[in-house]
Amino acid sequence: MSQFIAYDFMFDGIPSQRFDLKIITFEDGSLFDGVGSTSVEIITQRVLRKSVPYYLGRTQEPVLEFEITFGTASPISGMERNIISTWLFGRAGYKNLTILQDDLNGAYFKCFLKDPVPLYIGGLNYAFKCTVVCDSPWAYAPEKVFSGTAIKKESTGVQFTIYNDSNEDEYLYPLVYFEVGEPTDPFPTQIVWFINLTDYGYDRIFNWNYLTEGDKITVDNDLQIVTGVYTIGGLPIPNVLSKFTSKNWFRLRPKQNDIAIYGSLNYYEISFTERLKIGG
Repeated sequence: MSQFIAYDFMFDGIPSQRFDLKIITFEDGSLFDGVGSTSVEIITQRVLRKSVPYYLGRTQEPVLEFEITFGTASPISGMERNIISTWLFGRAGYKNLTILQDDLNGAYFKCFLKDPVPLYIGGLNYAFKCTVVCDSPWAYAPEKVFSGTAIKKESTGVQFTIYNDSNEDEYLYPLVYFEVGEPTDPFPTQIVWFINLTDYGYDRIFNWNYLTEGDKITVDNDLQIVTGVYTIGGLPIPNVLSKFTSKNWFRLRPKQNDIAIYGSLNYYEISFTERLKIGG
């Protein structure tokens, strides 16, 4: 006799319990049977009279893709089907799907749900089957945030360790935010350094100059976007990129990263999401 296991989920921040809807898996209860995120395409170049091709790199081209079935214990009416379809399908962009399964530990997918097929029993709609198409070969762990307050001008800075447990064997580029503190006498403008001591150390500094007290700086190192506002009035800081003097985007190596921060700061924050391999 067939068995099934049901999981609650969240999509675009809305819990499935609102519609008494669950993800249903049959027999072994595996959502990701046959799904893998470790497959790579190896890029090489062969040269005449060379038996060994040159290795140029590798890419993880295939995005994560798998089928799931949503179901309810009671028949879904035409009105409910319309509301559920509007919520799940045909969305304008990638949305977060979190499956509340114990061994996923809060991991989520950035995905589209496509190719929906309503499933009927005795002429009544009880379920949908669809395909989950993710934005990458990965699922994502809950966001990690490292923050601190009040690095004073008399201070020699702060040091701490960030452990990047991402399954992707590449640099991870976090979001960095900081608020500039009191001036360092006798200079009216500020210098701020973020240094990853395990990533070329002082030879690769995330260096800011010509800052003034109260400046609020946000740096998306992944997209290489910089924004800044003044505390008073909240107006944008003109030509803020010119204050980013080193142009070395802050990044984290896989595993251990020893971080040092120097300068007068009222607050700083480093945030990122790790990549996770799901299904192999």
